[in-house]
Amino acid sequence: MKKVGLPIIISAPSGTGKTTTCKRLKQRLPNLKIATSHTTRKIRKGECEGVDYFFISKEEFESKKNNNDFLEWAKVHTEYYGTSFESLDKHRQNGFDILLELDIQGVNSLRNMDFEGIYIMILPPSIEEMKKRLEIRGTETEEDIESRLKTGKEEIKDYKKYNYVITNFEVEETVESILAIVRAEKSRVTQYIPTSEDIKELLDL
Repeated sequence: MKKVGLPIIISAPSGTGKTTTCKRLKQRLPNLKIATSHTTRKIRKGECEGVDYFFISKEEFESKKNNNDFLEWAKVHTEYYGTSFESLDKHRQNGFDILLELDIQGVNSLRNMDFEGIYIMILPPSIEEMKKRLEIRGTETEEDIESRLKTGKEEIKDYKKYNYVITNFEVEETVESILAIVRAEKSRVTQYIPTSEDIKELLDL
């Protein structure tokens, strides 16, 4: 029986610390692969093409969308984000667990197609703290921040669409919680693969 990688879906409102958390998680799990999304937004300082995102034009995005290249896609504020089938399948079929950073629209798309995975939502300690983190980031105007806060409040209401919810007080603590969830999920009966032929025979697998 070939082991197929486990999708770990993580999403959070803007200003919650999702990107920092996911980068730290990747450091703790070197074999964890990342489904690099495509986006039409501009690259930010410190980001790398093909690592953080594939930065493409809206025309390119439309072309890929029309070709059904995306497992899921969404328009967030004024920009588009999408996860391609290619970036997911090539890792999963080789047995690697894969990390998907999605917003609630992406999660809705996966839920609608009964896509199996670990759905984790990261929340801020408070709306006030979320606003403070957005301001410290310094990449949005005051108008953009207000828009993201408004969207974030609506996203928080959808917490029941996830399997787990973690409040991000501190990144290391949040990463430890995610690691504990992954370890537990990989111990499920459905994830078990016999370690020898005699055990496999007993289980009729």
